[in-house]
Amino acid sequence: MVGRLLGGASTLLAWIGGLGLVLMMLHITADVIARYIFSAPLHGTVEIVSAYYMVAVVFLPLAMIERVNGHIVVELVTQHFPRRLQEILIAVVALLSAAYFVAFTWQTWGDAMKKYAVGEEALGTVSIVVWPTRFYLPIGCGLLALVLVHKAFRLFAGDHTVLASQDHTKLPD
Repeated sequence: MVGRLLGGASTLLAWIGGLGLVLMMLHITADVIARYIFSAPLHGTVEIVSAYYMVAVVFLPLAMIERVNGHIVVELVTQHFPRRLQEILIAVVALLSAAYFVAFTWQTWGDAMKKYAVGEEALGTVSIVVWPTRFYLPIGCGLLALVLVHKAFRLFAGDHTVLASQDHTKLPD
């Protein structure tokens, strides 16, 4: 049940991040068309793209990427270890990573609350309210921490399916 809940939440955040990517593409395209065809650029494009779209695209899908084992893995030495030892090492690293992301979540949540309290805005060609985007970091990293802890406990319990989507093929000699 926990796995399904984490899966649903991470899928939702990944979809929101994907939507941010599409909106960013459309917004920039509209700005380029408006700028070069109509000589009337869309004001606030840089601020909106950098504060809203980019942050959502980077931080919201993190948990989904971890769930599908999509992060970069370098196995120079560990690929030669027995399968169970590899799983234990992955579980230990997942717990250490989760500890880091819990600390990161704690810090960014506090920062987001401070920015909310002052009503943070980005000042450029226009003023854009940006405090809501400060919550993308603790939400994305907090869910990533939960996924990492869940993954570690499943690996310690001997559940091999956690790494099912990970490619363990070796390069040819």
